[in-house]
Amino acid sequence: MGRWSRLLAPPFVAFASITPGQRVLDVGSGTGLLSLALLELADASFVVGIEPVDAYVSYSRERHSDRRLRFEVGDALDIPFEANSFDSTLSMLILQELPDAPLALREMRRVTRPGGVVAACQWDFAKAMPMLTLFWETASEVIGDERTRRAAEECMAVAYPDDMAMQGLWQQSGLVDVTTRNLAIQMHFRSFDDYWQPFLSNVTPTSSFAASLDAAARGKIQERLRDKISMLAPASSFQLEARAWAVRGVEPSR
Repeated sequence: MGRWSRLLAPPFVAFASITPGQRVLDVGSGTGLLSLALLELADASFVVGIEPVDAYVSYSRERHSDRRLRFEVGDALDIPFEANSFDSTLSMLILQELPDAPLALREMRRVTRPGGVVAACQWDFAKAMPMLTLFWETASEVIGDERTRRAAEECMAVAYPDDMAMQGLWQQSGLVDVTTRNLAIQMHFRSFDDYWQPFLSNVTPTSSFAASLDAAARGKIQERLRDKISMLAPASSFQLEARAWAVRGVEPSR
């Protein structure tokens, strides 16, 4: 999913409405795409990205050499900065991965000065991620057992699945002026193989399920998916829309 973060970062930054010249924290910075977008599109004066995985931090440091960027190992549930350290705090596509999202949001609020923006976004897995729903629909048709049904439910389920759930989390935390928006991007695939290969990577819950199947079952899913996509898009290259829910709020004056 990493390549789609590059497309999602610009509309998310625009939605967050960061004032130029701010010092911004990127929680769960991954490969640094949101941090870079904050410099380029929001004209932030300095961006710090924290990420729990050492390899991502090393990659970001090597890939992004701008002196206004800094990447550190850090946990969203225990952000390693003093209160009011940042003008705004953003997080892209990690809300659904956190074991305690309310605690992470409290930490994001703690390090954000009064009047600053706290914002996050996550994929709309329930209704607007056809890249994945096509796979699971096809797997259910080909295999159709209880294990497949449970795996599909687990992979597509998130704690805060829509705008109302995310808005409620932000409001309950004490943030004010809370707003949400559905952000849409187009996922471009050069070919069916470009679409299919990530399902063989064994690095996500969905691809791990695909890897657990025998070759015959995987082949049947592949061919049925190929037929479905050729009906949707007869050309060798095609695109699928994907949407993410975004939420922003303002840290109130204390």
